[in-house]
Amino acid sequence: MLLHGLVGSGNYWGGIFDRLGAQHRLIVPDLLGFGESADVGSTFGPDDHVAAIRSVLDELAIVEPVVIGAHSLGALIAIRFAATDPDRVRSVVAFGPPVYPDRVAARQHIASTSPMGGFLVLPGSAAERACRWVCHHRELAATIAEWTHPSLPPEIAAAGVQHTWDSYSETLERVILSARAGDWVAEMRCPLQLVAGDRDPVVDLTHLRELASRHPHVSCETWDGAHHLPLVLADRCCRAVERALACWR
Repeated sequence: MLLHGLVGSGNYWGGIFDRLGAQHRLIVPDLLGFGESADVGSTFGPDDHVAAIRSVLDELAIVEPVVIGAHSLGALIAIRFAATDPDRVRSVVAFGPPVYPDRVAARQHIASTSPMGGFLVLPGSAAERACRWVCHHRELAATIAEWTHPSLPPEIAAAGVQHTWDSYSETLERVILSARAGDWVAEMRCPLQLVAGDRDPVVDLTHLRELASRHPHVSCETWDGAHHLPLVLADRCCRAVERALACWR
């Protein structure tokens, strides 16, 4: 199973990641409130997201434990799933995981993602106005997103507008900013591989390394790169998931 990040969708894992389906059943959902699921009515706490992932597996009648490759927000949901339902997760490979020691560190890292990060990324009146405008002008917003995010493939940039203010703000607040993800990591039983870019402003690399030193089931690697490792280093990320699958055998 591959889980995308905040304001992403399942198409984040296109291209080379399709090869994971050659010998394994590959599941690439849109997270609750994002992508094609953007119009569903729900709350968007960590356990709501986990329940949605669990329902996907149940609907597909998958009972064996899954290996999860996850990016950013998806990594937190994968970790929470592994902590609360250990029999259903075999291992997690987390790229750019936003795991923080406290809310202050979380806000600092999220705000540093861009010059306007503190206004348009973190919950607040400016972010809400921008998001609600997007909700009423999705086609135009998708085009603008392609122009303003030239480093992203156009279809991935455009998919970044497929959410609502409720799904975005509540997920950011409850799953990233206020979550005690370090406690979830401690509760996990399966292997967790943390992979962080050495130029990624989102990750708290010091905290990730502390978690790896504290828990024998956790490892931490630093790669040359920024936040979108699965896009920029797709083959290397795919091989990391393949190694986790090989260990399962």
